[in-house]
Amino acid sequence: MRSGFLVSLCISCLLATPLPLSAQDSGSGSPAGQIAAATSSLNQLSDLDAGFLIPETYNKVRAAYDRYTRDIREGKSTRDIQRAYAEFDAALVLARERLERVNEMLMVPLEKRATAQRANAPAMVPDAYEEAEKRLQQAISRLEDDRVSDAFARGQEAAMLFDDARSLVIEMSLIGSARIGLAEAEKQDWDRLAPASFERARRMVDEVTGALDRGEPVSVVLRNKARAADSAVRRAIEVATRVDTLRRDPGNWERLLLAQEDLARQAADMAGFAADFLADDPQAIMTESLRALAARQDSVVLLLQRAEGDAESLRAEVDSLRQAIEQQQIRLSSMVESYQQDLQRRKEELDRERREVREYLYEKTQLDAAAQARERFSDGEAIVVRDADRLTLRLIGLSFQAGRTEIPGGAHGLFERLGEFLVLYPQTRVAVEGHTDATGAEDKNVTLSKSRADAVMQFLADQSGVAAERMTSSGFGSAQPIDSNNTRRGRERNRRIDVVLTFSRDL
Repeated sequence: MRSGFLVSLCISCLLATPLPLSAQDSGSGSPAGQIAAATSSLNQLSDLDAGFLIPETYNKVRAAYDRYTRDIREGKSTRDIQRAYAEFDAALVLARERLERVNEMLMVPLEKRATAQRANAPAMVPDAYEEAEKRLQQAISRLEDDRVSDAFARGQEAAMLFDDARSLVIEMSLIGSARIGLAEAEKQDWDRLAPASFERARRMVDEVTGALDRGEPVSVVLRNKARAADSAVRRAIEVATRVDTLRRDPGNWERLLLAQEDLARQAADMAGFAADFLADDPQAIMTESLRALAARQDSVVLLLQRAEGDAESLRAEVDSLRQAIEQQQIRLSSMVESYQQDLQRRKEELDRERREVREYLYEKTQLDAAAQARERFSDGEAIVVRDADRLTLRLIGLSFQAGRTEIPGGAHGLFERLGEFLVLYPQTRVAVEGHTDATGAEDKNVTLSKSRADAVMQFLADQSGVAAERMTSSGFGSAQPIDSNNTRRGRERNRRIDVVLTFSRDL
């Protein structure tokens, strides 16, 4: 139950995290920000497995999302789009409430389902797992229909069935092969040929099964018992097979007796024991031979004990040498440790000096770049602004025609010098930012500023040799003015292109 509580707690924490349900939560008031918020909300809902836990409600959320995005694609009015978004928002709130209720009501069966899946029940016992899954889906369906008591009852049934499926998997993994062997033996009537062996095997299998039925954990001891039971079944089958072979051919009995006599003869010869193989039983001869060999072994043990006494003095000498070696190793370890500490100090000093040099080069590169920019561009062409790790070239000398994105012919010289400047600093990232004044609709301003930034970036890549992979472009519309939009000059300054260089510290 503790693990089930933790699962429910994790899901509750996820559901308690506010989803970005509106454009104002997305960090941007633009349509792009609003649709990004909606998509993020839908993805988070999908990550919470809503398609399985609340299928009908989840499908309604998806349908509302599809209507909302379709209205945007078809270019419908802002009022229609906001109405569609409000419907999606309401469906999303309802889905979160129902998802939280499902996880609270069906916490136990959902935990049991996860445990059964970790045990690979879907593959090992598909029929039992599918029956449990069917009960859970029935519980989910009834809960969506607000039939709470019926849903709870079905959920409890599902929990028990998931438990049963997991138990079947454990039983199969431990004694599945042993049970198959016993069933085959009963089918072939082998237990009649080796009743004692099969009785012992059944008793061992029943002991493991009983432990599982009592809910005992699958410990090392229980696994060892299961392996012993499986071995006992295979041994019983082997014994029955040999008995059957002997039974089918009477000559086998003679061969068995001769084999026993041969083993007894070998043992007697090793023990130096004279035996009458016609009068004495081979088993008795074997017993007497083993007794003689045991007596001989005792004498060998005495000899070994005396040799052990002689070896003791050698061990003492070896121990003395070992202690001397250990002391020498301690001295060497101390020397090595001192050397490593000194080496580490030197390494830290080198690292510090390397960082200082890198910081110096980083600062010097920025100052050099700023100086180069101010030297290359006149005050009427570009304003150079340096802050943190960025250098901004504000191209006030670049003026687009109203509503157009084509690069003016008179700006080619400016771009030629800009390209030469950017090539001097190949390790920087270049961001081309488009800006407009506040005249007109903001969505059109954003699109126009982005198109102009794209045109500048493409011109630099095609005409100035600046690598395209270094550059990115973005349009900010009128969101970042540098002057007042209430005057003509202010609006002209706001309609601009900023080229932002970001310097890397890995010089």
